[in-house]
Parts: sequence; structure tokens; C-alpha cells
Amino acid sequence: MSEPVTVAETSLLARDQERRPWQQALVLTLAGGLTRTELTARLAERISYAPRFRRVVAGWPIAGWVDDANFNLAGHIGEVTLGRDERLEDWLELHLATALPRSHPLWAATLIQDPARGSQSVVVRVHPALVDGYANIHLFSEALDEEPEDSVGTTPEWTATQTNPPEVTDLLDGLADPVGAARTAVAGVLGIFENGLRSLATEPRPQHLAAAEVDLAHVARVKKAFGCSTHDVLLALATAGVRGWLAEHNRPLVDPTALVPLAIAEPNVLDSAIGCRISPSFDLLPVSCSDPAERLETIATLTRARRDSGVTVPARDLIDLAGFAPATLHAVAAGTVVAGRPHTVVVNNVPGPDGTRYLGRARVRQVYAVTATTDAEELSISITSYRGRVTLSVAAIEPADSWVASIGAELAALAGAAR
Repeated sequence: MSEPVTVAETSLLARDQERRPWQQALVLTLAGGLTRTELTARLAERISYAPRFRRVVAGWPIAGWVDDANFNLAGHIGEVTLGRDERLEDWLELHLATALPRSHPLWAATLIQDPARGSQSVVVRVHPALVDGYANIHLFSEALDEEPEDSVGTTPEWTATQTNPPEVTDLLDGLADPVGAARTAVAGVLGIFENGLRSLATEPRPQHLAAAEVDLAHVARVKKAFGCSTHDVLLALATAGVRGWLAEHNRPLVDPTALVPLAIAEPNVLDSAIGCRISPSFDLLPVSCSDPAERLETIATLTRARRDSGVTVPARDLIDLAGFAPATLHAVAAGTVVAGRPHTVVVNNVPGPDGTRYLGRARVRQVYAVTATTDAEELSISITSYRGRVTLSVAAIEPADSWVASIGAELAALAGAAR
């Protein structure tokens, strides 16, 4: 029996419309040459760890994740060369506004050559519904290694076997709780109906991108001086970016409600791939406060109660997860949008490893994620740390030309106040 699509996954899939796609991109900037052939070989070796990356959604009234009988890995991996005046952000803005076809597994990887800047990147676009953090992880959580490695040159055999959508009788057969299974099946059908009633977007929504990279050592000095957490400082920098964006577009500096997913420790989810549950949390970002130090202190007060409760997972525990955790954590965090509470900003803060990671023999220099805005969101912020640096990226419904300067000025102001 194929795996049924859950109500939460149905809600995530419903947010992805042809005129207004919803997806996430993981960007890996590389040092050292990587060919499309090498990238394809590496993913062929590791894709068995992420089975949904070979599955599509099919079936009615119970939808399921079924094997794509015509799956072609090479068809999901492309290569482009940017023009002299074209930026990676320009390419990514265009493709985040391009829907992933539902007739194939909802992901695509592109090897991007940028000769004008002498750089190379891999951009992986994926629908967050593919990743739940339990049995289903992000393919690139397994694609990176701690040491450079050549591909073994052999591809494991694979044959599509789960090609039939689930039926209600399949869900009931052999279960200790058939009544509960029936309720789950009905909930799935109702979820499809409910989410199918979402208003169809008639106008595309632009995704304007910007990213700022800062040194974690500077963040650590501010953290020590203010007696707060690294998360507090990074959230303060993101708040400054929001404040700058609002001012840039002559909007009132009113504290917006932000979805800020948190990792929660619960004994019954420790068997999950990430060892925790990513839970939605909602905070008012203090953009109306004019003083950077006061903004940080306000944020630290908001988050201290959660930290002192002992239920949040320390960043070090997330960093030490098996595999390359940021890929899966960012996707699961994006999925918390199904919590449904109105918000205009989302901030996903995901710690990454201190040590270097490799994609084949190519060294990964920088990692960041970008999640498209959805619903009433105006800014979708993704924070990713890696090798002593942290990148704060944003997708916004209007240009974010002030983003980099706002974050740099905030960090400088906090560092000055810390002396």
C-alpha cells in the first residue's frame, strides 16, 4: 500500500498554485569544479534515503504518495550558465515563480555556473510537503559528506513498486484500530475538499530576494554582552531587516506578527529523523522600537520563558544531527505554516555544522535557504549558519534593497552597545 497524503500535507500542496507557486530553495555555493554528471551520480547513490523524491501524489478520494513509474533522475537535474549581467538571485527569483510540475516528483536541482564571478552553485528547489522529518527527509541531508568523496560509479537498482493509490479498505486491513484508521481516511478526504476550496490566485506574486552574510563571532560577542541567546541576536537582526524593508516602502512601523518555528523536545518523537518536533510559535517583532539594544532586549524577554522551560532543543543538539540537518530542518519549518494563525512574516532559524561539508569532491563554501511567501506573508526569512558564518536570506513581495544594509547597521549598533 502506498503512503496516504496527510491533511497537513494536503494543506501544503494546496498552497502551491500554477499562478502562485509555493516552494523552497536550498542554495549551496561551491569551491572546486563539480560536473552535472558527478552531481547526478552522487544523487543516484543517495536518493534511496529520501524515497519521496521518486514519488508523486495520485489517487481519489484517498490521495497517496506513489512511485513515479517513469522516474528519470537526470530529468530532475539541470545545468545553466549565467550571463555576464545576470545574478544568481535573478535566476532564483524567476524560478521560484515557476511551478514544479505535479506530473513528476516535486523537486529539481540545477548546477549553476557563474563565470563572471568565478563561482558555482547548486540550487535545489523542493516542495516542503515532501519532507516531514520522520520517515521522509530532504535528499540533500544525505548528499553531503564530511570528507571529499568520489562517486562509487554504480547506481543501486530501483523499480517502482508502490504504484497504486491507497484505498479505505487498505487502511483498515490488519489494523488494531480500524475505527481510528477510518477517521484518518475521512479526515484526509475532508482535508482535500477543504484545501481545494482555497481561492485560486489569478495574479502571480513576485518573490524579491536578498541575502546578508555575517560572522558568527560578532554575533557571539553581542550574545555574551547582552546575556541572551544566539537565536535572540539573529532574530533581532532579522527584525532590523523587516524594519528597514517597511521604511523602504513607506509603510508604518507597526509590530508585525511573525511565525517563528521552534524545535521542541518530546519523548514520543525522538524516533523521528530529526529527534524533535518543529512547532509553530508566534511573536510580535518589535520593529516600532527605534533603539537596537531595546529591540534585542525585548526579543530576549519574549524567548527566555520558552528557553527556561527546558522544552526547546539547544542549537548544538540540532547541529549534531546525523547528515546535513539544515536541508531537512528548513523544509519541516516551512511546513509549520499549516498552523493557520494569520501572520505577515516568517522567520526560520536553522543552525548548521561548524565543519566543512563536501558535495562529491567539491567543497561547500556557503549554504542558505529561501522559502517563497504564501498566504498573507510579506516577508519569508531563512537564517542558516555554516562554518562560522550565518546567512539571513529573505523572499519579499516587494524589493528588499535595504536588507543587507539594515542587518549590517544593526549588528554594528549592537556591537557598539556591547562595548
